[in-house]
Amino acid sequence: MSAFAARIITRAAARRQFSLLGAMRTVGRSMEAHPFERISITQKAAKPDYSKMVKRVGSQAVLFFPFMGVALGWPAICPLIFDGTL
Repeated sequence: MSAFAARIITRAAARRQFSLLGAMRTVGRSMEAHPFERISITQKAAKPDYSKMVKRVGSQAVLFFPFMGVALGWPAICPLIFDGTL
């Protein structure tokens, strides 16, 4: 490493000190449901859109189950297809 690069890294490390309390605060904020804004108590919660959720899960299942069948079932299918010879 050159002296120039070492000097830049040293300056960056000296400028930004690690704060345990700041890190703990950041971790706590990242676990909140709404980290940057509070939920309004004057506004009613939106009703769940079950049809949209079923459509999303159904479209994912159409791709997931055939893919997983091929990915996990190919060892059982290959002996039937190739009959022990390639």
